[in-house]
Amino acid sequence: MASSSAARARQSKTALNSDDMVAMRTAEAVAWARRNVRTIVVATALLGAAVLGLIIWKVSEANKATRAAGAFLSLQQDPSISTPAGAAKIEAFIRANGGTMEADEARMMLAEVRLRGNQARQAIPPAREVADGGGPLAVQAAMLLGDAHFQAGERAAAVAAYERAAKMARLEMHKFEALNQAAQVHENAGAFGEAARLYERMLQQAEKGSPRATVIEMRLTEARARAGAR
Repeated sequence: MASSSAARARQSKTALNSDDMVAMRTAEAVAWARRNVRTIVVATALLGAAVLGLIIWKVSEANKATRAAGAFLSLQQDPSISTPAGAAKIEAFIRANGGTMEADEARMMLAEVRLRGNQARQAIPPAREVADGGGPLAVQAAMLLGDAHFQAGERAAAVAAYERAAKMARLEMHKFEALNQAAQVHENAGAFGEAARLYERMLQQAEKGSPRATVIEMRLTEARARAGAR
């Protein structure tokens, strides 16, 4: 019985100490809150303002993207796109919708319109801007930039743009396309040795025995032969 009573006393004391500790901590927290009530109010207000600002920004961005998508659809359906007046409309769209995916798509459209209009040098800036942006259209833009430089007679710049596209590309088919374009530029300029080096690089990346490897081997053999004949 003595031991049982002692145990109950110890439990009661432990419970009392625990209750006292909780009460003390609660009192300290209340006292701290009273001393710092102004700080708490300001911090709460700032946090609420930050959350509200983030929500407003998200809604604004969503609305901007929706408006840009609708406006770009209308722009694509405009029959005057390929004319000088159409190019001006594309430029106006880009200015009004900067920072959206549609703005980059419009830059690509503008570069293509200028290329078709034999304005290769004017096609370079919009294509380069998208390529430099590193977005989803960067590889396609680098290819278009290479086309523009090639049409402008700038062989080294065209090859650099195609090789850049190959470096950025994730899919092997896109890497092949970019390097193949660069090799073709060299061949068109009679630089068969340079073309052969690119074909060698492509062959190293191609699956051995695949149809793609077979095509590359044929082009490599021809480029080497023509380089040796010069």
